[in-house]
Amino acid sequence: MKECSDWVRENGLMEYGGARLKDFCAHFGIDVKTYYRWMKNANFANAIKKAKEDFKNNLEYDLVISLAKSAKGYDYEQTTTEWMDENGKPKIKKQVKKNIHVESNVGANIFLLTNIAPGRWKNRQDSKIEHSGEVSTGLNITVSNDKTAELLKKLKDK
Repeated sequence: MKECSDWVRENGLMEYGGARLKDFCAHFGIDVKTYYRWMKNANFANAIKKAKEDFKNNLEYDLVISLAKSAKGYDYEQTTTEWMDENGKPKIKKQVKKNIHVESNVGANIFLLTNIAPGRWKNRQDSKIEHSGEVSTGLNITVSNDKTAELLKKLKDK
């Protein structure tokens, strides 16, 4: 039972992008019917359920770390290797290492700020803002009939 729950804790099982049931069954050399028969055992079912929850929590933790890293930007070392064949055996011909800087991701920054400190950072307009006063456009409007002229006068006087 511990071996099964450890595997699920590491690989997941059916939810949250985890492994498929057939992967679990293949790893343990069982068929799907056997898995469902095992799930009728409360201890086994609870161990698998807990392992799935642990997988989900570990995944969430990894994603938060990844999102924060993406928001802040990061550096890593990239290694490029050229290989050659020497008497049927691969041998390194040339290896180049260089430092790469990944810029911060603005979208990740916005997401984190609006979720970590929503009182200070908002990604929306406040619909309760009211404006009052007169706006002068500097436009002169000429109309050719009295009805339109009267309507414009009424709008201006409001």
